[in-house]
Amino acid sequence: MNYKVLDIIHLWADSRGKLVHSVFPSKGKIYVYSTGDLGKEAAKVCKFIALVENQPWTFEKQRKNELYELTFFPETARLEDLFE
Repeated sequence: MNYKVLDIIHLWADSRGKLVHSVFPSKGKIYVYSTGDLGKEAAKVCKFIALVENQPWTFEKQRKNELYELTFFPETARLEDLFE
């Protein structure tokens, strides 16, 4: 995982204040838990990462009880890489 991508996501998460509950990387993905639906903003973050890093990133959104889980990961990642 590129450390710069994690930096970008942390900066975005910090700007969302109390909406973002936590951010942590794991197995080639970056998980963001929020108390509100930040899906539209996550799409913009992925476009910004592609602009800065020249590598496309995408995200998946799930609702888990009280929190939303946004999972950011590189579009070019192979399934095997995500579970190493």
